[in-house]
Amino acid sequence: MPTCLSHANERGNDKTSSQPVQFLLLRSQQDGKKQSCFSHLAGVFSRDIMLRIEGLIAAVFTPVKENGDLNLDIIDRYVNHLVSQGVLNVFICGSTGEGASFSLAERKQLTEKWVSAGSGKLQNVIVHVGGISIPDSQDLARHAESVGVQGISTLPTVVFKPKNASKVAEHLKMLYDAAPKTPLLYYHLPGYTGVDILIEDLVNAVEKLGVPTFSGVKFTGANLKDLRRSIRLFGDKYMFPYGCDEQMLCVLPLGCRSFIGSTYNYAGRLYNKLIEVYKNGDMEMASKLLDKSQSLVGVLFAHSFDAGINKQVMSLVSEIDMGPPRHPIVYRSEDEMKKVRQELEEAGFFNGIY
Repeated sequence: MPTCLSHANERGNDKTSSQPVQFLLLRSQQDGKKQSCFSHLAGVFSRDIMLRIEGLIAAVFTPVKENGDLNLDIIDRYVNHLVSQGVLNVFICGSTGEGASFSLAERKQLTEKWVSAGSGKLQNVIVHVGGISIPDSQDLARHAESVGVQGISTLPTVVFKPKNASKVAEHLKMLYDAAPKTPLLYYHLPGYTGVDILIEDLVNAVEKLGVPTFSGVKFTGANLKDLRRSIRLFGDKYMFPYGCDEQMLCVLPLGCRSFIGSTYNYAGRLYNKLIEVYKNGDMEMASKLLDKSQSLVGVLFAHSFDAGINKQVMSLVSEIDMGPPRHPIVYRSEDEMKKVRQELEEAGFFNGIY
């Protein structure tokens, strides 16, 4: 999801160097297959494979039909829509994608489809494998690695919750054991999960335990002191993509270089432009673009923001029918969505995304 309340196979795409999103994936290759070359000596990691992404990563929605079945056929069109905005990385089956509401079989189908649809177009497909059961997460991680995703990610277990950073590190180690060749991101979402650990403590625990595929943390939390300190201490080794879209300009000065969010699905041009003008030192324009983002989020909150209404705004803006959300998320009526569109137009949002 885009706010603090909720909210990639090197494809050989020669055109990506001209895109606003920069990409770096370090790996060793042998006989055309991805190999992991890790060593763990005296607590120090030497890694020839790691995930480093700069720019936007869309937390994608899960398209379904009116009867609730997956609508895999439109994902090819979805990929083209993202690429047209310069959004070349995706995060699937997270909170925006309602991952917890889909079966293991459905989540595997989604992973396979995004990998195939993104071939030659997307730079990174990262799949969220978290859930209630660690064995289920390990199953999803093994499958994701087998079909060639560029990264996996996990929330903490959300019923029987880990009590501290060391327990979260043990969870990550279990996923490494299941998928030892695939970079791994922890998904920090304390507003939903209730697991509010310090990321600095987590990184220290991970390094002490030994999780060679650990590549960083998707940070969707309010403790910007922890975020900045983590970037300062560990930013040369790990990525810390931020998860609150409407606060992008607030964290760019803290050293954030990657961002995972839902509004990048349909406002990618706006956010890519914001990053560009910030890098060029034009804070006045960057602030105006952030105002556009916050106008959008303000409308969503006025309509009890959740994954459902955000998904419907995606359908509205992209003209790709995402279908309804899974129960118990509410599907807004046609009359309410007409009102949402009117409020977005009045806020000038549509003038800012194209």
